[in-house]
Amino acid sequence: MPVSSHFHNSERVRPSLRRLAAAVLAVTVGTLSAVASAGPASAEPAPAYDHSKDKGRAPGTHGPLPKGFSTTELSVKFKADREVRLRDRKLVAEDTADAAAVQRVLAKHDGASIRPLSRASEEKVTQRRLQLEKRVGRELPDLNSWFVVTVPKGIESLLDDLNALPSVEIAQARPITVAPVEPLRSHQRYRNAPGSAQGGGVDADYANAQPGGKGDGILVTDIEAQGALSSQTGPQTVAAGDDHSLLVAGGTSLGQVWAWGDNSQGQLGNGSTTPKKVPVQVTGLTNVTAVSAGKGYSVALKSDGTVWAWGDNSQGQLGNGSTIDSATPVQVAGIFNAVGVSAGAGHALAVLSDGTVRAWGDNSQRQLGYGTSDSAIAITVPGLTGVAGGAGTVAAGGTHSVVVLSNGTVKAWGDNAQGQLGDGTTVDRTTPVALPGLTGVKQISSRADHVLALLNGGTVKAWGDNSQGQLGDGTTVDRTSPVAVSGLSNAYVVSAGSLHSAAIALPPSSSLLTVHTWGDNAQGQLGNGTTTDSTTPIVTSASNETVSAGLAHTFGKAGQWLYSWGANGSGQLGDGTTVSRTFPYEQFTLLNAWNLCHEDLAGRVTAGTVVQMPSMFGDPCTSDASVHHGTAVAGVIGAKDDNGVGMAGIAPHARLNLSTSSIPDAVGYAATSSLPGDVILFEVAIATSGGWYPWELDSSVYDQTVLATAAGVTVVEAAGNGGNDLDDPNDAFAATVMGRPDSGAIMIGAGAPPSPGGTNCTGSSPTAELRALSFSTYGSRVDVQAYGACVATLGVTGWKDLTPSVTDPNKMYTGTFDGTSSASAVVAGAVADLQGVAKAASGVLTPAQVRDTLKLTGTPQPAGDPHHIGPRPNLHAAIDDVLTP
Repeated sequence: MPVSSHFHNSERVRPSLRRLAAAVLAVTVGTLSAVASAGPASAEPAPAYDHSKDKGRAPGTHGPLPKGFSTTELSVKFKADREVRLRDRKLVAEDTADAAAVQRVLAKHDGASIRPLSRASEEKVTQRRLQLEKRVGRELPDLNSWFVVTVPKGIESLLDDLNALPSVEIAQARPITVAPVEPLRSHQRYRNAPGSAQGGGVDADYANAQPGGKGDGILVTDIEAQGALSSQTGPQTVAAGDDHSLLVAGGTSLGQVWAWGDNSQGQLGNGSTTPKKVPVQVTGLTNVTAVSAGKGYSVALKSDGTVWAWGDNSQGQLGNGSTIDSATPVQVAGIFNAVGVSAGAGHALAVLSDGTVRAWGDNSQRQLGYGTSDSAIAITVPGLTGVAGGAGTVAAGGTHSVVVLSNGTVKAWGDNAQGQLGDGTTVDRTTPVALPGLTGVKQISSRADHVLALLNGGTVKAWGDNSQGQLGDGTTVDRTSPVAVSGLSNAYVVSAGSLHSAAIALPPSSSLLTVHTWGDNAQGQLGNGTTTDSTTPIVTSASNETVSAGLAHTFGKAGQWLYSWGANGSGQLGDGTTVSRTFPYEQFTLLNAWNLCHEDLAGRVTAGTVVQMPSMFGDPCTSDASVHHGTAVAGVIGAKDDNGVGMAGIAPHARLNLSTSSIPDAVGYAATSSLPGDVILFEVAIATSGGWYPWELDSSVYDQTVLATAAGVTVVEAAGNGGNDLDDPNDAFAATVMGRPDSGAIMIGAGAPPSPGGTNCTGSSPTAELRALSFSTYGSRVDVQAYGACVATLGVTGWKDLTPSVTDPNKMYTGTFDGTSSASAVVAGAVADLQGVAKAASGVLTPAQVRDTLKLTGTPQPAGDPHHIGPRPNLHAAIDDVLTP
């Protein structure tokens, strides 16, 4: 089989302990020690790979796009010397003509947005790259040159436009990642010593008996192909309550509602009253178009015109005819044609398609517009017609109500102690009254005792309580008539919190919609890094498409990103903590992929808690099919070995971090949490019309991998389950992978497990041990193999063949985990053990030394197998080799 230029020579000198003394990477807190580079001092450093060689040739760099590539999102790398950057929301470059050319191209494509690939600052990215270049003696990719561009209407023509620009090194559609799906579904033999009568494996038992050999001191980050939750666009698709938050999902989850924060009255709608610091799905609610969060309760509008509510019902604010709280959604009785909703402190409003309004709940200040008592059913507000339909045309405040009529005028009723009715008085009104002199209104918002009105021209008016400067007119004087919010123009959305206000507006000389805030800032809810109030709008760093202001927190969204800041005592920011934030916290809408409550993962005392990075949507104790893959991988690597139940992970003392490929800079993000000797596992593949390929086919992932391995982090990468030959010159996808210099990752194939007695979980005529399984991608670039079938690990509902009678999902186990998924998990655990031993003895190995050691000491693949996937690791031999003087 031909050997590519980046295939490591198996005759390379073995890295024994004595020789490692000068070559290993010493792990020192806060520092990155350098390895002396070989070769003459005067030699020019080798350049980073130039991706422009792949423009127009590599799949995804031109139209028509092949299957398996995003049609709405691309990665673009600008040539490093052009220094194209996004600063203060503006494109800049060494040559201003380059920035102008890129801006013109983006402007041609409606809705195009651009953001840096890396979440870190330019300075940090540059500093880290320079440190690594000094260590490895060659130039490395500049992640500051990488950006992600999203175009909702399609990227094909933009790809051609960008790749035609002289400043662009490459623009490539982002491949859609998938988990290397197990092609087989049928006890821990993979832990056995080679040649064991029960079936040979990697000899984890030997490794675990050595000092450091349980992965001690090593971090393993599992990157799964779990997706992200798309959020629905438009106003009222996010809602901030007193201490909880709501989000309406889009995409494949269109119309689902997610909630987080305080749940003392069931306002999260998940059937419990337990608070949640991360988003959980509201039970049984679909086809929702708008949400509103009140004080301890929530309201949702569905596409069929019905209205649903859940949480506190002490004043009948759920509208179902009772005053009993409900921790799951109940239908508001008698409403079938609503087109807009609003939840206030204790009462709610719904505008119907005929222009009338229904009101229910608290009526202590006559805010329902009828009667004198609270109402647990929705009743039409008498004498009110012609109300505009849609989100933001009705607003239930603290104890007052406001509506926008179809002619752009406003009416209000209820409490008026602070002028919140805007009629020039402080006299309460029991029926709707018109606001004099206010026209051209298209949206209103109120939460406590002040009101915001967005006018057609993009200006904003405000009135009512101004004790904290929440009217934005530069004073703290209450206003009984509308006043202009100072200096705010080009506004698109407004939201009134309890004592602060927020708006989405387009600042002068900017093309990015930005959040502006003003008023109370005691909890950092203005998002400017301070806790100082502001009586006029300030510009935050959040570029959002919509925003919602709550009691003392604010959050908004832009695509699949959420931005939240302010009070967080109940977890209402959804970041997994209860720490308040004075700056916008950026959170991707990642979906959980693991059951962290499984008995073999929960309470890992020695290794520490399994950590999701960053926090994710969904219950971390989920046990259905959606978390099967991630839970199985985590079990192979890190299942507890000291609890007397279940099974033992290969590296039970390794720390586990869990992440997903949906993060744009997933590898770089994982690398920032890793030290030399740590492991990043790619449980991800790219599925195209030509088959399945390793993740580094994605050009941006390739560059991130090069940087990670240069930093001393070992990357373990699944080759994929496509049965593809990476050495096939006629395969454009394979040629792209093989045409680049070695990324430094260890690529894993799926080998046949042993079959003691002539059978195993695959059947009575299994593939001979150590031969490549038919589905495994293969070729000279594939370094080592492990079991591609019959791997025993943690199970979930539907995958519990080792515990068929068990009903507790946290005690289920399976023996049929397979594919390059299982193989890569086994190797990642083996690498953690090897690095743990090396670290305990002298210092961790470099990624290249790890790979060479595994290949040199492994149990060889049968010589007659035409599908090269390399040897199976033998930890006994590998450890002996490393420790041999």
